[in-house]
Amino acid sequence: MEDVYCVVTFHVTQHALLFEKVMKEFKYPIKLMPVPRQVSSSCGIAAKIPCDKKEEILTLCKEKNLSFDEFHEIKHKNKKSWF
Repeated sequence: MEDVYCVVTFHVTQHALLFEKVMKEFKYPIKLMPVPRQVSSSCGIAAKIPCDKKEEILTLCKEKNLSFDEFHEIKHKNKKSWF
């Protein structure tokens, strides 16, 4: 089974916090989290977002002049439990 989700990375923590505030104002489900191991960034905070909303969020970032580093699609393969 494979779990796919998207994250946005940031250069500084302040940008992550501002991004979260604006996304919540526009009712996008967002969760700040540590940057996944598969991704490297200057800041240790990433925002988990719905992959199907990427284009809408990119447009909103441009309109609101929100700074971010990159968008990443993360594929996490769930390992079967031994129990």
